[in-house]
Amino acid sequence: MERMGRIVTLGAALALTILNGCASPGPPQPPSLMLPERVTGLTASRVGNEVRLQWTTPTRTTDKLLIAGPVVAEICRETAVVATASTRVGQNAVKAPCSPVIMRKEVKPGPSEVTDTLLAELTSAPARLLVYHVQLRNAAGRTAGPSVAVYAASGPAPPAVEELYGRPTKAGVVLEWKATAGGTEAVELDRSIVQSPTESSATTSATPSTTTATTAGSSAEHKGKFPGATKEPLELRLRVGGAVDVGGTVDRTAQIGHAYRYTVQRIRSVELGGQRIEVHSAVSTVVTVDMKDMFPPEAPIGLVAVPGFASAANNSTQKPTIDLSWEPDMEPRVAGYKVYRHDLDGNATNEWHQLNSELLPGAAYRDLAVVARRRYDYRVTAVSDLGNESAPSEEVVETAPEQ
Repeated sequence: MERMGRIVTLGAALALTILNGCASPGPPQPPSLMLPERVTGLTASRVGNEVRLQWTTPTRTTDKLLIAGPVVAEICRETAVVATASTRVGQNAVKAPCSPVIMRKEVKPGPSEVTDTLLAELTSAPARLLVYHVQLRNAAGRTAGPSVAVYAASGPAPPAVEELYGRPTKAGVVLEWKATAGGTEAVELDRSIVQSPTESSATTSATPSTTTATTAGSSAEHKGKFPGATKEPLELRLRVGGAVDVGGTVDRTAQIGHAYRYTVQRIRSVELGGQRIEVHSAVSTVVTVDMKDMFPPEAPIGLVAVPGFASAANNSTQKPTIDLSWEPDMEPRVAGYKVYRHDLDGNATNEWHQLNSELLPGAAYRDLAVVARRRYDYRVTAVSDLGNESAPSEEVVETAPEQ
């Protein structure tokens, strides 16, 4: 009986093992088609007679596997007078298939771009809506479908800025160009800091961000080398004008001690199919402006002279004096002041003499070298930290007092 029990037990265990081994794994999974995910971040910008498309090519397939093998981007462009139901703003509708295909390009995962050079028929009036999609095909020619639509405008682009010229001034960089008769386009300036080899090895440039504000900068910054200078972006985009083309502007954000590189474009805004689209002119030639520290400070103001007395060395007598004071210059580059005087009652009444051998750090001076009842004429200048001297202040005349 004991032997019989062992046989039954072993048989039951074997049956259980066989049942477990034959358990169903569920429905079979279909093989991956290795379809690249759809393009994301597609943008279109019209510059001159070109439309520049940029997007991010995905790194994975629709099955979340890493893409293996080549990927070909197909760029599709439709032309319409107005937006259709499939291109209406906000719907992000797509058409299948992506058509008509105007170009193909092999791309790699990450940032990608292509340029569509418009034919003559698309650079003449009237302006029409250009609708772009991008779709990706794997090595087998299969695709997950086109991207959402982005838009550009056909028609003539604004005329390029010509005869661009820049010069440094204390107020900033003055930029001038040839104005267009009746031109009402806005003007956009792209500015970058020209760095020395030492600076460029320590910092990197960043792409300027577009904004509707007057100024917009990237996150990368550059610190001025002069006292009081603030950090500024390595690249900056400025937009000016829009009512009348005045043929110039002043970049008041430019800092002394930097050299800047500028390009300029005109921008026309058109509305097609309920969308407002910008059309940029071709980029102007490059101008470089060096904001060297060659500008003197502003002339001091508020100079006053007050007669008085000071104790002599033996403290038994009083010496006549003339005390001078003026408003301090608040410019950050001012290192000090020089005081000048000429004797109106002396023999050389037209000669000015500097009274202080070293720069005055403050806005005051006591003239002890005066003679009672003689008239003296004074003026003051401000000097920058690199030795640039301002124009003289207004003159003030005072007579040394008599006891």
